[in-house]
Amino acid sequence: MQKYALLLLPLLLAACGGQSDKPADEAQAGVPPKPVFKVKYIDEAAINGLALGAAQSGKTVDGKPNAVYPIDGMSDGNQVELVGERSNDLEMIRGKCMETDGGKNIGWPKGGTCQTLFAKLVDNVAEDSAKLTDYLIGHAGLKSYSENKSGYAAVQTGRYILEADSDGAFFFRRRNY
Repeated sequence: MQKYALLLLPLLLAACGGQSDKPADEAQAGVPPKPVFKVKYIDEAAINGLALGAAQSGKTVDGKPNAVYPIDGMSDGNQVELVGERSNDLEMIRGKCMETDGGKNIGWPKGGTCQTLFAKLVDNVAEDSAKLTDYLIGHAGLKSYSENKSGYAAVQTGRYILEADSDGAFFFRRRNY
């Protein structure tokens, strides 16, 4: 009889759906949210409302046209770049942003220039932007920043990927590039 009880235990657990005492959010804390991108093509509309300076046009190292925008109020090297041959269907938007305090990198504190800029970019391109922004910044190691730790986070669909890393780099790009 005990053998049958042991055999039935997995069936009973499966029938209950494997319920646990942990809330769903806590159980899925490490699972990336599934993005729903609002854009059909990457274009300049993705950077609408971002605090950026005037663009400088040029070419990337591999010869692709680009437009580089400095981030208002930030030191050199903090920028957003649009890359691609077709302005109405760009390959990617990439950027670099790192807040400092007395010359020391401090990540992206809530309400800071980098966090606000990134949140606006995410809001321009995806639904559920607050959830995506929190996930990406947290898992990239930019919220609780430490120069000795590295981090990376990404959310993606079949067509697009949105990424951030602990160096303050971020990307919104088509997956085939």
